[in-house]
Amino acid sequence: MSQALIRRDLGLADADIVANGLRRVARHLGADSVRNERPADFAERRAQLADIEPRLLELSRSEDEVLRELAADALGAFLGDAALQRLLELAQDTTDRVRATAIGALEGWPDSKAARDLLLASAAGGHWTVRMRAARALGPFAGEEVVDTLMEGLLDPDNYVRTASADALRRHDPATYLGRLRVLADHPAPHLLDAAIELLGDVGTKEDAVFLAKVGGWFNLSHPMFIRDWARAAAGRIRKRQAAKA
Repeated sequence: MSQALIRRDLGLADADIVANGLRRVARHLGADSVRNERPADFAERRAQLADIEPRLLELSRSEDEVLRELAADALGAFLGDAALQRLLELAQDTTDRVRATAIGALEGWPDSKAARDLLLASAAGGHWTVRMRAARALGPFAGEEVVDTLMEGLLDPDNYVRTASADALRRHDPATYLGRLRVLADHPAPHLLDAAIELLGDVGTKEDAVFLAKVGGWFNLSHPMFIRDWARAAAGRIRKRQAAKA
């Protein structure tokens, strides 16, 4: 992608063109959607675009909420101390979409206590998009409180938040939460266990496969059919993983 196009779009007055430039920044510097990894030459790309940071900060204060949202996304890809401070401010925005994007962008600062504290608080309340983005952003952050928050997120009323919490937990050592994950199989609200059972299938042991197979047994009438379907699928993934290791 041409950096000249980024500078051209960001330098114009038309809001739609500027928005396109902000999207270009996020694509040029941001992590890919498959491996969640930044470009191998990220440091070089960022250095080459260092001159656009003032413009990103300016756009993040726009009265246009779409531009504020896209600027938050671009700042998350851009990194830097100034970007972090502005994202912490945008994470308090009155517009949920802007707030959620800024919160999600804080994933890039796993060593920041301020970012960590804000994400922990955001994952526990607010609009579902805010909780979802906060849970996903906690993936690279370390600490027992992070794992505790993500475990709570596995039982969130919203499916997207539960899925984001499970995805974030996959980036942590299963030894820190596997025991607690197993206990959730007896949770009194089984319709909330989709992400938890799927996660157990991804990180569990062969003993967990035996347990999940029992939960998924055709004649086990103590669980709803959808729980049994999830459990059988999870047990199958563990067995497949064990077979690949053999």
